Amino acid sequence: MGGSSRETWSSQLGLVLSLIGVAVGLGNVWRFPYMLGMFGGATFLVIYLVLIFALGIPGLIAELTIARYVGVGPFTAFMKLGMPGGRVIGTILLITALAAVSYYLVVIGWVLWYLILSVSGVLFEGGVTAVSVFEGLITSPILQLVAHVSVVTFCVLIVSGGIRRGVELASRFMMPVVYVILVVVAVYALSLPGAGDGLVFYLRPDLSRVSGSTILAAMGQIFFSLGLGSTWIFIYGSYMSRRQGVVRSAVYTAFGDTVASFIAGLAILPLTFVFNVSPSSGPPLMFITLPEIFRQLPYGRLISVLLFTALLFAALLSAIPGFEIFVDALGNYGVSRRKAAVLMGVAEVVLGIPSILSLDILLYNDLVWGSTMLPIASLFSIIAFGWFVGSTKILKELGIERESTTWKVLYYWVRLAMPIMVILILIYGWISFFT
Repeated sequence: MGGSSRETWSSQLGLVLSLIGVAVGLGNVWRFPYMLGMFGGATFLVIYLVLIFALGIPGLIAELTIARYVGVGPFTAFMKLGMPGGRVIGTILLITALAAVSYYLVVIGWVLWYLILSVSGVLFEGGVTAVSVFEGLITSPILQLVAHVSVVTFCVLIVSGGIRRGVELASRFMMPVVYVILVVVAVYALSLPGAGDGLVFYLRPDLSRVSGSTILAAMGQIFFSLGLGSTWIFIYGSYMSRRQGVVRSAVYTAFGDTVASFIAGLAILPLTFVFNVSPSSGPPLMFITLPEIFRQLPYGRLISVLLFTALLFAALLSAIPGFEIFVDALGNYGVSRRKAAVLMGVAEVVLGIPSILSLDILLYNDLVWGSTMLPIASLFSIIAFGWFVGSTKILKELGIERESTTWKVLYYWVRLAMPIMVILILIYGWISFFT
C-alpha cells in the first residue's frame, strides 16, 4: 500500500537493532529495577515475562503490521486507512511526538553532563556530594540548555543521514555497546560482597506478593518500555520492506528489550543491597543514589563512565524516532530530510526550555504526554488493526495463507482485549502519579 520510493532498512539485523534502540531507554535502567524492588523482585519479573507474550508482542505486531501495510508515517497513516478524523488523529500524534520528546531530551542532557563529570573526575572530588551535583545542575538553566542543545544536535546529525546511513548505522554501533556495558556493570555488581542477597531477591519468586497492582504495574512497564503507542515503533515499521518479517521483528524486539531490562536489574539491585539503600525510581536513582554508590566503590569512576555512556547511547536511540516522525511529516510537503531535521531540532530546543526552567513542568509533561497521550495514541493503532484493516488484509500482510485457530485468538485478542488493557494502564498511570 505504501510508495515504492520510500527508503527501507538494509537488513533484518539493522531493523531489529533499530527497533530495540527505540525500546531500550532510560526506563529500562531507572524504572525497571525500582519496579522489581517495589513489587517483590522475582514475583514482578515472572509476571512481566508472562505479560510480554500477552501484551508486548501482540502490541508490537499490531503497530508494525499497520505501519508496513500503509508504508507512511503516523501523520498520514490513519487518513490513508480511511479512519474517521484520520487527519486530526495524525496531527494529534505529531503534536504528541513533539511534546513527548522535548522533555526527554532535557533528561538526556543530564545524562550527557554526568558522563562529562564522570570522565573528568569532578563527580568524585572531595567535598562534592551527589545531591549537590544534581541540585547544581537543575538550578542552572544555562548548563541545562547547553547540554540540551548538544543532545538535540546529535539527534539532528543522525536523522539527517537517513534511515540506512543515519539511524540504522547509529543503531548498529550503539546497541551492541549498550549491551556489553550493561553486562560488564552487572558482573562487577554481582562480584561485590553482599550482592548475593540482591540476587536471591531478584530470582526467587514470592507468590504472596502477587496482586492486581503488581499485574497493572507490569503491564504499564511493558507498555512504556517497548514504546507501544508512542508512534516510535510505527515510524520505523513504515520503513520495513516485504522481506523483513513483522512477527519475528516483534519477537526479537520484545526479547532484546526484556534482556536489557533483566541485565539492568542484575546491575542495579545488587548495588542497592550492598549499600542497604532502597532502589528509587527516575532521576533520584540515576543522578543521586547511583553516583553516591559509585563514589564509594573500587573502580567506581570507571563504572560511572561506562554506565552513563550506555545510558546516553540508549537514550539517544530512543529519542531519534521522535525526530523521524516530524521529518516524515514535513516530507509530505516537499521539505528535504536535512532541512526538516534542522527545523525539528530548533523546535525541540524551544519546547525544552520550560522543562529546563522548572522540574515541576518536566514532571507535568511526563504525566500529560508520557502517561496520558501515549496510551491514547496506542489505541489508534489497535483500533486500526482490529477494525479498519480487516483480518484478510492483515493475513496477507503477515504472509499467512489461512486463518488458523492461533491467528483468530491473536486477532480478537488485539481487537477486543488489548483496548481494555490500555485503558487500565492509562488509569493506573494517573493513580500512580497522584499517589
